[in-house]
Amino acid sequence: MIDALLQSSVTRRVGRAVKRDVIQPVYSALAAPFYGAITHVATDEPCVALTFDDGPHPRWTPAVLEVLERHGAKGTFFFVGESAAAHRDVVEAAARAGHAIGSHTATHRSLSRLPAGEAARELADGHAALGDLAAPIFRTPFGSYGIRVAQVARRLGLQCVLWDAHACDWLCLPPGELARLLARALHPGAIVLLHDDLKSAGPEASTDRTELVGALDEVLAANRDRYRFVTVPELLSVGRPMRSMYAGGVRESRAGAAK
Repeated sequence: MIDALLQSSVTRRVGRAVKRDVIQPVYSALAAPFYGAITHVATDEPCVALTFDDGPHPRWTPAVLEVLERHGAKGTFFFVGESAAAHRDVVEAAARAGHAIGSHTATHRSLSRLPAGEAARELADGHAALGDLAAPIFRTPFGSYGIRVAQVARRLGLQCVLWDAHACDWLCLPPGELARLLARALHPGAIVLLHDDLKSAGPEASTDRTELVGALDEVLAANRDRYRFVTVPELLSVGRPMRSMYAGGVRESRAGAAK
């Protein structure tokens, strides 16, 4: 019986490895041109899109906005519908400052775990909560994406934007580590995942965004002559959008599942 259990365990591990290393890349290559989410932009222009998920937060989003303004940087905020309704003034402040606004569903549930009808309502209601302040872009919670979500988004006239770099800003990191990871995430055409709030904080997560605000200030100051920090719509205008069925990639700053 022990041999059978060991064999079963090995089989499962091999199956997961085959899915990760063989099936997923082939699936992504075939589906991405038709259904893929935008993960970054192919360009030689020194432009980077910093994106912020899970807000708006009444304390941390204004703090992020202040840092961006100080350095003449623009960002893209993917706001959760229920939070946007509760903090409409913060959404309007971000829009007035020239930042791009996208949706992040209505209640921040993983779309892959929902029936098709509920997933469609999450997307539609989340975007509707932003009204005319929103660009036709959205991001799925946890980067959970697939053909079913793509089809719903297409019917709604929305484009999914994921990312190709992050800094693990949802973790409790040693002092200075977040700034180092964020600096390493920058490259021409990058779409960088960050969070001005955390809707799904695990045991290793920190909902305190003090470290993020400080790291953002440090990295923007150090790179203001090297990169232009632009919105996602602006980034899309300077190069060719690259698409994938998955978030992340070789430029991820550190292993870990994104929030």
